[in-house]
Amino acid sequence: MKRVILIFAALTTLAACSGGTDSRPHDGIVLTKQSKEAPDWGRHLPDVWGGLQACLAAHPVQPAYATHVTLQNHGMMQVRLRGADRSLYECSTGTTGSPAPQIAVTERQRVAGPAFTPASMPEPYMRCGTPEPVLSGTGRLLGWLTYFNPDCPPRSVAAESGWRGFGNEPYWSLRISGNDVVFDRLGELPQNYSAKRPVSEGNRQTWSLNNDGSQLQVSITEAACGDSMRRSYPYTAELRFEGRTYRGCAEKTAAIP
Repeated sequence: MKRVILIFAALTTLAACSGGTDSRPHDGIVLTKQSKEAPDWGRHLPDVWGGLQACLAAHPVQPAYATHVTLQNHGMMQVRLRGADRSLYECSTGTTGSPAPQIAVTERQRVAGPAFTPASMPEPYMRCGTPEPVLSGTGRLLGWLTYFNPDCPPRSVAAESGWRGFGNEPYWSLRISGNDVVFDRLGELPQNYSAKRPVSEGNRQTWSLNNDGSQLQVSITEAACGDSMRRSYPYTAELRFEGRTYRGCAEKTAAIP
């Protein structure tokens, strides 16, 4: 009996080391409507999750995010990675993470995306990019797929900085960039507004926005705030939309080129 147990333990260890296991969250992966309908690799994220996670972990400078994924024949994939030091690598592996990822330094080039940023990093705010949350089946944040506008206008001072706010229960996000404000709720169409100069009162700034009768009030206050990942932010956010109050954290942003 002891010999049988030892053989079983050895087989279990070998399976764990061989890669190719299903590393997807046990409660599944949920994409937004926009991600599921987009004609790119992002809609296949649940099927390539294992390979993507293996490549992200293989970058030598953590944390890292994926700027693009190319699906190949015979269950293989190629992932372009950018690390915390902005170094670029190209990773090759199978969609399950097996065979073991092979990475090599690469040069910067324009890619179509979408990019994938894991939840271990701050929510991405890339110039001319729109992040869509990726959640588990129970609503746990796994990361973001960021889609890029192909007609991105030239860089401007207004596009370089802004605000972002976010919260849970339910998940929502707010982006203020230049003259644009986008309020996004999981499973709902984004609400778009034209930003006006906020009203400042003490350590609080307030925007009162209206778009064809759709009203949104945003208040950002300089007060410490913590998110569900125990990260700290210097501002709190409070939004009023359709009679409901949304509370969360906020921070100033600088667009990533």
